[in-house]
Amino acid sequence: MGVLCKAADTPGDETIGAPEGQGVKGGFVSKKLVTLSDPWGYGSEQFRAVKTSIMFPADGREIRTILVTSAVPGEGKTFVAANIAASLAGSMDNHVLIVDSDMRRPSMADFFSLTAEAPGLDLYLNHRCPLEDVIYRTGVDKLSLIPAGGVVPNPSELITSSTMTQMIADVRARYSDRYVIIDSPPPLFAPETIAISKYVDGIIVVIRNDKTRKKSVAELLDRLDRSKVIGIVLNRHNAPFGMGYGYRNPSPYGKKRSKN
Repeated sequence: MGVLCKAADTPGDETIGAPEGQGVKGGFVSKKLVTLSDPWGYGSEQFRAVKTSIMFPADGREIRTILVTSAVPGEGKTFVAANIAASLAGSMDNHVLIVDSDMRRPSMADFFSLTAEAPGLDLYLNHRCPLEDVIYRTGVDKLSLIPAGGVVPNPSELITSSTMTQMIADVRARYSDRYVIIDSPPPLFAPETIAISKYVDGIIVVIRNDKTRKKSVAELLDRLDRSKVIGIVLNRHNAPFGMGYGYRNPSPYGKKRSKN
């Protein structure tokens, strides 16, 4: 058991993917993190708008745990979750923890150059690793990650367990300045997402432009607590002409923006 949990924990390890308690000098950050690779682009500005809605909600409630999901696979929920997390971590006082709860198609580790063999949520929920051994630093300051780990035969049973709900409460309470972003599979295909949604403060739904059917979105919203839905993100939407400029962008107008 110790070998499994300590696989990435070697003395003096300062590489990406070292446990949260160890230092990281830097590391590979995926270009999919547009909030870092193109900080003054249109996409980054939209993620900053989402960040503002989370930090300063219109109804004044505190939102610290956020579930990010979609109606069907392939909508870009992991892309959105990772960029929201990076944007939040970019604020002066915010620390962020991403939890990849998609044990059917885990992919968050790829954004932060973490190997698929790294101990993750699967081992923690199976009581084979303590929580501190599955929380990893990333190459982004103040941003940590709990990867899903390997694909498991019983994801629904693990995610709906009392260990998972207690973990959400624990990581929220551990630091008063920490946001928790949970990347979760589509509820229409993975019923455990509905269970997780009951224990978070807010839900963000990802819709892919020109792909997601209105019927699928309606079915998804019918299964969720709509009072918790704090936003709907339209992914892969072309930026309007002249949009996407920032104070440090030397030529903001008319610059062609890539799809998110």
